[in-house]
Amino acid sequence: MDPDAIVDDRHWMIRAIELAEASVAEPGKHEAPPKVGAVLVRDGRMQAEGFRGATGPGDHAEFGILERVLKGVDVTGGTIYTTLEPCSRRSPDKVPCAQRIVERGVAEVWIGAYDPDPRITREGWLLLREGGVRRHDFPEDLRDRVGLANAVFIDQFRVGHGDRGSARFDYTVNNGQFLIAETSAGVFKTQWTSMGPAGIYALDDSNKVAMQRYADRFEDIDDPGAVAFVTHTLPVREGEIVVFRNELGYLLVHVDDVLSQPPDDRSEARISWEVRPRI
Repeated sequence: MDPDAIVDDRHWMIRAIELAEASVAEPGKHEAPPKVGAVLVRDGRMQAEGFRGATGPGDHAEFGILERVLKGVDVTGGTIYTTLEPCSRRSPDKVPCAQRIVERGVAEVWIGAYDPDPRITREGWLLLREGGVRRHDFPEDLRDRVGLANAVFIDQFRVGHGDRGSARFDYTVNNGQFLIAETSAGVFKTQWTSMGPAGIYALDDSNKVAMQRYADRFEDIDDPGAVAFVTHTLPVREGEIVVFRNELGYLLVHVDDVLSQPPDDRSEARISWEVRPRI
């Protein structure tokens, strides 16, 4: 064994977390970008390290390592430590990082966090598994560090902002909660749980919820407080509008789309909302 080799997995995880702080936002993108750092180690020695945008605008950390720094270098049997699961989807002219890792013969990947986007969460993990790559999670304390560093990126799938908007989120995580904040009527705490195909349960243990039956659009609703708030839980189907309330106003939520497991491959809700202050 090389006397300078470092075989401590935690050492390399911490290095990946440190690298992530240098991540560069992609030009022209308005969404909050993730902070991602990655290190490739072989036989206890660092072969390459990088972060999102290190080798070019928009370059993913793993892509930069494998295709910019180590292009043509044998990395078979190596280990990658990355703060975010390798991507599973790219535009048609690009190869996902998870696929590149498999093709280059990397043997093992340590993951600091899974992508919070419900469309793709754990797809990278799945591609690695199907490619025969061993997979491990960072320990909890380091996962917490990754989450804290990526709070803005993660929160876009947990918090909506403003009197009107739309969002998508995984209703099986964070206890099914999705907040609507920075509105003219304060903060609304919505909660959701699985109902099955084409529907979802809306919950509010404190203020109760109400259904705007037959309303297809927000414009159909005159006074959202005119309906009865008599239950803490309501089944809501795609295309229906449910109303949450607080002491300052009402939150009208149109359930645009619901994906469930089974029959779909993920648990995702897409909603649109409008806030009406109390008169």
